[in-house]
Amino acid sequence: MTTLSTSTSLSLDSDEFLLITHPKLRAQLLQARLFDEFSAKCVIQRDEDVYLSLREIPDESQRREVSWAILRLQMGANLSSQELPIPLQSALSTVVTGPSPLIRALIWGSVCGVIGGVLVMAIVGLFTTILMVPADSYTGFMATAVAFVLSGALLGIGATIYFWRKFSQ
Repeated sequence: MTTLSTSTSLSLDSDEFLLITHPKLRAQLLQARLFDEFSAKCVIQRDEDVYLSLREIPDESQRREVSWAILRLQMGANLSSQELPIPLQSALSTVVTGPSPLIRALIWGSVCGVIGGVLVMAIVGLFTTILMVPADSYTGFMATAVAFVLSGALLGIGATIYFWRKFSQ
């Protein structure tokens, strides 16, 4: 991981350094520095600016390919990993941009389970009130607690399966 101070004597204005201005690409390359060997050597951060050094790429044609791909990515092009030059493939494929579909499904499933459990618990509480269950018995409390647990678990599992299928597509 390379971070340059302002006193470093490198001239970052040459053709060997590409200024990365696209926010998403900047974030991906900065994150890739932690996992990818190419990025650890070639992604340079100086204050708020992020540069990609082409010095570590020995082949001139591959340098042009990387430079052209970075230009296209900064202009907003969506390139598949097969369209990227080999150094950028390794750098941009190691970056995880968000949680997996299973984690997202578990989050949404748990939220749906809790909300559904509370709603079913309220409905059961309303029925125990309508049926005039005596206030000194624990039957009403037990019924609402059991309704919350069972309905929350079933609705949560169902919602998790639904969202997992939806997010996996």
